[in-house]
Amino acid sequence: MRRRLLRLLLLAGALGVGAFLFRAAPRDVELVYDLRGVPGATGLEVEVRRGAELVRRAELQVPAGQALVHHPVRLPDGAYRLDIRVESPEGAVAIERPLEVSEAGTVVLPLGR
Repeated sequence: MRRRLLRLLLLAGALGVGAFLFRAAPRDVELVYDLRGVPGATGLEVEVRRGAELVRRAELQVPAGQALVHHPVRLPDGAYRLDIRVESPEGAVAIERPLEVSEAGTVVLPLGR
């Protein structure tokens, strides 16, 4: 009886540690920037921040006539802030968006003036 209880406790502990490690593992997230609100956009500068820490930074070109720009990233679960600068012939636009990662998948971010 005592051994069975010890085994159950060890199994529960291992499952708890496994769940913690699984949540800490980065997830594949595809950020899709919807640029229909910024006609003629030519480029994006994106900073992904977790608190004050810069986690990722990217400079993306926008092909002429393209309204959606895809940006694959790997991020652990948690709350992030995206600081985005959209370049266009009318000038640059600074945009901030929150991002909550809790699963892998696609997140569409509408951007506009």
